[in-house]
Amino acid sequence: MLQLIWRLHPDTQATFALINRTRSVRLADVIDEGKLRAQLDHARTLRLSKKELIWLAGNSFYGNARMFDPEFLAWLKDFSAP
Repeated sequence: MLQLIWRLHPDTQATFALINRTRSVRLADVIDEGKLRAQLDHARTLRLSKKELIWLAGNSFYGNARMFDPEFLAWLKDFSAP
């Protein structure tokens, strides 16, 4: 999905949302907000390793070889979540 946005709408800001469809599980009662914020802060520091980028470049997904454009992978190398 990110490659599609990167390719077709490079100047568009995209957002992510989580929809809990299991009404019996009240996430706010199960997940501590402070711990969730700490994990999200940590996620902002993560980057793909060189080995992971090589793996993405060389593997087949859904029957398609080299699904990711080399230019996208070069951009993804420096990507960080806002």
